[in-house]
Amino acid sequence: MNKKSAFTLTEVLITMGVIGIISALTVPTLVNNYQRKAMTVQLRKVANDMSNAADMLMTEEGKSKFSATTGYSNLDNFVRDHFKVLKTCDKDSTTGCFANEKYRSISGTVSNATYSCAGNSYVLADSAAICLSKDEETGDVVVTTDTNGQEGPNIAGRDLFIFTLSATDGTPGFHGDSASCTTTSTGTGCYELLAGENNWTMNY
Repeated sequence: MNKKSAFTLTEVLITMGVIGIISALTVPTLVNNYQRKAMTVQLRKVANDMSNAADMLMTEEGKSKFSATTGYSNLDNFVRDHFKVLKTCDKDSTTGCFANEKYRSISGTVSNATYSCAGNSYVLADSAAICLSKDEETGDVVVTTDTNGQEGPNIAGRDLFIFTLSATDGTPGFHGDSASCTTTSTGTGCYELLAGENNWTMNY
């Protein structure tokens, strides 16, 4: 009868050490990739929901342009009529809906002030925080969103983004230059980088 040799204690410890090293190298990457994917999915949801709400409103009111609707005239009503709002924060308040801490850029730059918005801010049922205002030059609606509200990482280009809703048809558009995304802490240009140039892949 052949005897099967068992692993020695040294071999077991070496094997466990190798497994530990591999886990230490791969697990953080897997977690990081999952988090980035989740934040990307949430941003797409916010943008799609906003666009669908604008399209629905135009259909309901028989308008060919988003700017001709009552929701465009009163953005507060637009949000309340088309989304489940859990919390509303006054436009003069810098806390409550968005993160109370200062937002950072991907490069590590910290904003000089906590978040502020030209309009009211809202926390939606999916935990996203949004703020709507209007671009005085184009007339487009500017949407600022933290895709998971006050939860971290509170970094522009990760969970803080700015995009627009066209005054013409309510479709999502870009706001700012994508090149500024990694250096700014305001979210300007990050939607263009993620949704446009990177085709919804957060590989930066």
